[in-house]
Amino acid sequence: MSVNAQKFRELLNSGEFIVAPGIYDGYSVRLVEAAGFKTAATSGAALSNSLLGVPDAGVMGLSENVNHCRNIARSVKIPVTADADTGYGNPMNVHYTVQVFEEAGLAGINIEDQVSPKRCGHMPGKEVIALEEMVKKIEAACLARRDDAFAIIARTDAIATEGIEGACRRALAYAKAGADMIFPDAVRSEADISAIVDACGYEEMHALEAKLMRFES
Repeated sequence: MSVNAQKFRELLNSGEFIVAPGIYDGYSVRLVEAAGFKTAATSGAALSNSLLGVPDAGVMGLSENVNHCRNIARSVKIPVTADADTGYGNPMNVHYTVQVFEEAGLAGINIEDQVSPKRCGHMPGKEVIALEEMVKKIEAACLARRDDAFAIIARTDAIATEGIEGACRRALAYAKAGADMIFPDAVRSEADISAIVDACGYEEMHALEAKLMRFES
């Protein structure tokens, strides 16, 4: 059993409100640990910006992401979850993605329902895949993990494309597919969070406030 995954699972089961600062390298995650936080989460946008110097628009590949996250995870004792973007393909690709992140020492990953190439959740022009397609990805992710403590976090960007009703519908479907946490990206208010919690019955939520960002090449 993975020590990091088990630590993160214990945090989820503790009933505490958990703050997981976003990090992007060994230095930032060590600062988070030194400040007393119990967990941290990589930001795909921050990794893309810091490693490649480009916006988060699906440029960073799986190997680049995993290799960097491995160094981050082994530099601290707190559990770290990773941003696995869209899972890097179809359910078969997602199966492999889960296993390489698990082997790299991460405590879990979030997989989003954007079309590929994806873009940062706070950039305009997002599109999402069909609900049924994302459900298959989540099911594949849950089957792929070797340790049941490894967290599968289902992110939906549907608020921007289908409104809160669509996001609630997707959250419920993703929860039923086996996701351990629901990540509604770019929520606009506490009411949005409450609606999604009520829709899927999950208290395990990861929420980011909506703030659109624009980049020039």
